[in-house]
Amino acid sequence: MFSPNANELLGAQIKEEEFIRALEQQEFLLLFQPQIELVSGELIGVEALIRWEHPEKGYLLPHAFLPFAEACHAIVPMGDWVLRAACKQNKAWQTAGLPPIVMAVNLSAVQFLETDIVHTVQSALEESQLDPQYLELEITESMIVDAMHSLVVIQKLKQLGVKISIDDYGTGYSSIRDLQRLPIDKLKMDQSLIHESKTDEISITKTIIAIARSLRLQVVAEGVETDEHMEMLKENMCDLVQGYLISVPVSAEEMRRILEQQQVLLQSTWEEDKQKQSVMFEALCLARQKLLQTLRKQQGMTFTTIKNEDRYIITLCEGELLYRLGLVPEQVVGKELFDFLSAQDADRKIRYIERAWNGEENVNYEGALNGVHYLACLRAMYVQDQVKEVVAYCVDITERKIAEEALRESEANYRLITENMSDLVCVLDHQGSITYASPAVFSVLGYKHEEMKEHHVLVMVAAEHKEKMSSIIAEIFNQKQARHIKFSSIHRDGSNLILEAKGTPVMSEDGNVEKVILVVRNITYQVQVEDFIRKTETLSVIGHLAAVLAHEIRNPVTSIKGFVQLLKGEHSKQEYFDIMLAEFHQLEKILREFIFLTQRQSNHFEASNISHILLQAISDLDEKAKQGQVCIVNECTEPVSIWCDSSQIRHVFVTLISNAIDSMPNGGVVRIIQRLEGDDQVLIRIVDQGCGMSEERLHRLGEPFYSTKEKGTGLGLMISYKIIEYHQGVIHFFSSPNQGTTVDVYFPINQVRSNL
Repeated sequence: MFSPNANELLGAQIKEEEFIRALEQQEFLLLFQPQIELVSGELIGVEALIRWEHPEKGYLLPHAFLPFAEACHAIVPMGDWVLRAACKQNKAWQTAGLPPIVMAVNLSAVQFLETDIVHTVQSALEESQLDPQYLELEITESMIVDAMHSLVVIQKLKQLGVKISIDDYGTGYSSIRDLQRLPIDKLKMDQSLIHESKTDEISITKTIIAIARSLRLQVVAEGVETDEHMEMLKENMCDLVQGYLISVPVSAEEMRRILEQQQVLLQSTWEEDKQKQSVMFEALCLARQKLLQTLRKQQGMTFTTIKNEDRYIITLCEGELLYRLGLVPEQVVGKELFDFLSAQDADRKIRYIERAWNGEENVNYEGALNGVHYLACLRAMYVQDQVKEVVAYCVDITERKIAEEALRESEANYRLITENMSDLVCVLDHQGSITYASPAVFSVLGYKHEEMKEHHVLVMVAAEHKEKMSSIIAEIFNQKQARHIKFSSIHRDGSNLILEAKGTPVMSEDGNVEKVILVVRNITYQVQVEDFIRKTETLSVIGHLAAVLAHEIRNPVTSIKGFVQLLKGEHSKQEYFDIMLAEFHQLEKILREFIFLTQRQSNHFEASNISHILLQAISDLDEKAKQGQVCIVNECTEPVSIWCDSSQIRHVFVTLISNAIDSMPNGGVVRIIQRLEGDDQVLIRIVDQGCGMSEERLHRLGEPFYSTKEKGTGLGLMISYKIIEYHQGVIHFFSSPNQGTTVDVYFPINQVRSNL
């Protein structure tokens, strides 16, 4: 027999006409190499291998001529001949009364990808009358790269009833996902993995066997040539072996004699060294002890069960969780669940074990014993496509159960609060639909909470406010911030309602708004009461205004009357006319302040620089300050904008600075300071060196018609209080007698509502 290198040299010298002649004169022949089942040692299949008996060059191996066959496009007719010859030979053995075996035939990539291989296989089976279950087609791992084409072709071949195996597995780039998707029967490991004795290669071999078992595929190891190869494959529970240690490829006649004898080819190998088996048995015992030690140290628990007739017996149980459950292995191993669990609990768990035993995947159940909760995941273990045991992996979930129970209690408490609130609580999804409405919806709107579910939130909003409500809900979802809204609604009985709502976003773990909780309160009665009080207060104020107006106008009018009488006698006294004009000016000022109070609030709000407004107010009082020998020191330099009616804010500053000047009849200094308070407020501080005020007078500042001046009406300060309030600001006075007065005015920097 030639060496591989010699065959390669001869192959390089082959001419095309020689190859065509070989096909015509049938110089090719098939040899057959047995495949042995490791568990039983029985011969269960053979692989058909092509050889060329060249009349001049002698006996050629496939790698010497197959590349040439592919190059001259003769690989397809050669492959067809091998397939048909192998089927006919297998049928001939069966017809001769020999035990049926599986015939494995290699398919080339060209056959598989570029021809109608399904029709070819069907034709070969029909010609030979071979039962399809005894034909196995081997395709290489590289041939399934085109997963979609491979899937279609393999499915059609499987419909014929033949077996499919992946040859040379472990050398290509197919994924486990490909193996899961393709309807194959066997993995045939590449012989390079068997020949290498490196730790990495052995690990790969073990991994492939483990993957095949998890996918319920048989594993075939080819190229088995030494006892070491055989022992390694036995240890890792390989299914089938093939190689020179078993048998070299033999002729059809020699294979017939082997089948006739039905001898177990590996019997001599397995029985020749009893001492080796003893050593292996000890190694297996040691491995089992190490496994048990590892299982004992795990935080969870692992147990295995086997089926004995209709009884499920526990064969192994270890792990820290077992002891936390109050059990020890001696109470469990070799027992049924009924021996240490209640009949009801045992019966429930057996149903899960039975589901796993029957092939169902992902079988899980939760259990509890002695106050400890656990989750069990069950999986069947297969040997030769038969379930041998069910393995369960258990983890302690007691802490999770405690947390879940606390969450349920918290949810129940919140639901109890929600369902007993007088305010209506609604939960809205992204479409604005109501997914939950508390029972208070009946008292607020007259509807049952079941009637509101799955309806849009706008069903509770009057037509004129629907657009506003839609906008608010959209803002909550988009800006992820709570919003308030007041809107009109109609009760089921037709009465009009005024409702106030606060929408709060509920955030998910990824930071997005998952839903919105809307708390709705009926404020109809409150608004009616406030409106009544406002009208009552207005009438009262009007009465006060009328009284003071009569009082204030009477004195100027009396003076005017007296002077008019005097003028009857003396027309040359011009100072009388000056006094009359001054009184008229005072009367006009009072009337202007009354008119200001009766006006509606300004809607002319805009962003204004507060330092500019102060400069304008100081400019208005420049002449008055000079006459009173008062120096105004303005320390407001930083530009800060507020949302306001600048003319009203200017009126406030004029009033406050003017009061400061009036408090210093002998002159002095007024300091004006500006300062930011946090991110949302600005402070304006006015400090004078005047006479100051007592604590009692401080408390009365801002009351209607209360003034600290001899001839004052108190209207200027009262108007200032109202303007500051309308701008959502705050004013504070700090003063002591003879110590001067400090006035602090706070305004919000953010925009305020202009309709206040």
